[in-house]
Amino acid sequence: MEEVRKLNNDAYEWLKNIPPQHWSRSHFTGRAHTDAMLNNMCEYLNSKIVEGRDVPIITCLEYIREYLMKKVVTVQKEIDKATCPLTPTATIWVGKLKKEATQLRSVFYGNGKYQVSKNLMEQFVVDMGQQTCSCRRWELIGIPCAHAIATMWEMLKNKEIDKIPEDWVNRTYWLETWKNMYSFTIQPINGRNMWEKSTCPTTLLPPKHHVPIGRPKKKRRRSAMEVEDLVKGNQLSRAQKSVTCSKCNKIGHDARTCKGQKAGGAGSAKVKAGGSQTLRNVGGARSAKVKDGIANVKVVVLGWKCKSEGWWCWKCKSEGRC
Repeated sequence: MEEVRKLNNDAYEWLKNIPPQHWSRSHFTGRAHTDAMLNNMCEYLNSKIVEGRDVPIITCLEYIREYLMKKVVTVQKEIDKATCPLTPTATIWVGKLKKEATQLRSVFYGNGKYQVSKNLMEQFVVDMGQQTCSCRRWELIGIPCAHAIATMWEMLKNKEIDKIPEDWVNRTYWLETWKNMYSFTIQPINGRNMWEKSTCPTTLLPPKHHVPIGRPKKKRRRSAMEVEDLVKGNQLSRAQKSVTCSKCNKIGHDARTCKGQKAGGAGSAKVKAGGSQTLRNVGGARSAKVKDGIANVKVVVLGWKCKSEGWWCWKCKSEGRC
């Protein structure tokens, strides 16, 4: 908190009035089995119903119902493809933790406790009886951390347990739990012309609609922290934009920093003595006949560089210099 006070005193005054278990991972109970502190799931759903938010309530609800109906079927197909005991995301997560656990060393100290270390600076205590680790990752997310997995391998080697690391994962991440959550289906319904008429005697009129001035806003408002991440040197960065060069039509740079040639071909052609060839400009818009190394041109085609008169020379009758 002292570091927060040094950075921003207003933020410190605001945070000290909120219980730490609501915003600090060090005080999370682990009941939710996640360490996420963002509302990404809400933002994801909000982005999917953008098109249905500006319509009347019945149409909006129908839009959401149809989206959820297709979403449930999509997840059920993913469940049918899965072959591991855990969900696909949890399987990838545990695989990364296993790879990290190969670099750790576990030592038994009695009473079901192990000391797991990578070097003298990184050292943690794993309690297999309580299923906890001093890094608190196992308690927060319900998946054994790399230190716990290293301990499990040590116990398996000594034949103290017969469970693999996947068996210690909380039931929240099991494929069977995911399958039970999506065991239902949202039934399709008929169109409005086949709906039963309501027996309510009151006729509900549509609300008064006022079209505001200007273009309607569809994108969500970015928070102050998101804007700060995009600002570098008092200017918005292009970190989330793909820049296309107007010269070579390639992605990743602009025309100012382009080191290639303009799209459409080379800007000049070599001519052997005694032969003739059609010399085209960069864009391929015009051409001139070249014979014996001399170009009979009255004007320089747009896009060529004249070595004698500079750029865009309209009067040069050169000997192949342009």
